[in-house]
Amino acid sequence: MNPEKREEEPIRHRIAYAYLELLKKKDRDEISITEIAKAAGVSRMAFYRKFETKWDVVDFYLGGIMHWEVAYDERTGGDLNIWDVEYGVRFFRAMREHRENILTLVDRGYATLLLRVINLTNENAGGDMPSSSIERYNLYFLAGAGFNAMLIWLRDGCKESPEEMAQALAKYMGSP
Repeated sequence: MNPEKREEEPIRHRIAYAYLELLKKKDRDEISITEIAKAAGVSRMAFYRKFETKWDVVDFYLGGIMHWEVAYDERTGGDLNIWDVEYGVRFFRAMREHRENILTLVDRGYATLLLRVINLTNENAGGDMPSSSIERYNLYFLAGAGFNAMLIWLRDGCKESPEEMAQALAKYMGSP
């Protein structure tokens, strides 16, 4: 990563976490860009240098979780195989770790964005698949089933382990 890009990341993270904290207290339509910038300790101009909209802030936060905590395989420098149970374990671990923020985002109207980010991550981790292939729908079956199960699991207090949830999802999808 080039040095200029490295300097941008902490500012983007500060903005994202400031917005998440504000969302815990107020509806997204009640929060202004100025308020987010102030809470993050940056100027309004700095906000707009990093993001165009509040939606982009949430997309950055969720995309980071899905890429770095779920899909990225440190051993190979690429994505884990989406059909590997470890992918599911990492997904449920990350969602549990970010539980409060994930539930806040869903409750504040960002559920479709979360599902979109999950879909995009699954597409990337799913590898090359012709758009004409009926098999590509398995990516979306996996995303939808995982998304819905994850939401219920988070709301119920994560009683089962991430490993148990990943195994249940793998069994549902027909994996060994």
